[in-house]
Amino acid sequence: MKGYIHKGVVKTNGLVDTSQSITDNSKLKVLPSDDSYHLSRPETGNFEWWYFDIMDLKTNCILKIVAHLGTDPLRKRFFPKLAISVKTPSKKQTITKHYSMGDFNASTKFCDVKLKDEFHAFVELSGKNNLYQLFINIPEFSANLTFISEIAGWKPLGDKVPIEKGGKKGVFFWVIPIPKAKVMGEFSFGSEKYKLENAIGYHDHNYWKVDVNKKLFVDDVITKWYWGKCFAKDYTIIFMDTYLKTHPIKSLMIARQDKIIHSSNNLIKVVVNELKEDEEIKTSYPSKITIRSIEENNPFQMILNSKEVIDKRDLLEGINPFIKCLIKLFVSRPAYYGILAESIINIAHEEIKGMAIYELMSFRNKY
Repeated sequence: MKGYIHKGVVKTNGLVDTSQSITDNSKLKVLPSDDSYHLSRPETGNFEWWYFDIMDLKTNCILKIVAHLGTDPLRKRFFPKLAISVKTPSKKQTITKHYSMGDFNASTKFCDVKLKDEFHAFVELSGKNNLYQLFINIPEFSANLTFISEIAGWKPLGDKVPIEKGGKKGVFFWVIPIPKAKVMGEFSFGSEKYKLENAIGYHDHNYWKVDVNKKLFVDDVITKWYWGKCFAKDYTIIFMDTYLKTHPIKSLMIARQDKIIHSSNNLIKVVVNELKEDEEIKTSYPSKITIRSIEENNPFQMILNSKEVIDKRDLLEGINPFIKCLIKLFVSRPAYYGILAESIINIAHEEIKGMAIYELMSFRNKY
């Protein structure tokens, strides 16, 4: 497959040199090891996610499935968990299960992740396109799903981004092995059973890894990020806006059919046009976002209008209520929101409409 040009090279601390481009396809290729297990030491401060989602327009179902390794808000322990958000025509629910490190097993060569005998995600590296299998079997939910990749993986940040602050160190990594997939299979949610025949899937993987001796914690560096992906006609669009305290990183991918036609860092502007208050967890989330190219020769714009909150989480969940109150009052109101949206896209002198999922991950915001 013919390669593409990636504009904007990420350096240490997230500094982006927009005058540089990568044209060597071998440097842009997502390798099997990129989607493997990277945290060889279970250090507090580390995080790693394997994220999958599915949008099925036929059954009107949305699934979000995350195998997650992370650190608690008070930075005292490191543990795995499984988070599943399910939206069907009749109900929606988020299911979270915590595990011990003895329940977790993963390959350091390619994606092959297990949590007990309750979750298994793995890639089959044969054939033209990557094929991923997901098996889940917990009391509230079970699934047997196959992801067949339709677009080659995207790697906007390079191998990893070294971050240094006050003598402390960490690295940030984000890769999209599957920007778009055809998903087939079935899932059960309570008494409901659904069959998926031609659903749209997505998979990404990221991690934050602290230096063993000089730990730099993610929430001391990243204030928040916005991420989203949209499917409209034959276009697939992915964006990310990470608020690093050192330098911001704003990534954009546009694919048409199975070809990536645009890939860049820091050549877009991301504007939150409207915020909506959430009285339940006492914070707010973006209900309208505009993503616009700042390149004169690339007149691209995408507007995301929230339709429904799929899932949300107070990131201080589970800690002492008094300590939680103090943190929210004097430090931050950390929260996560996953949102289903309608999109309006202006591209190639055409306006098209589509459906999107976007998120806010807020670590150090007080709104």
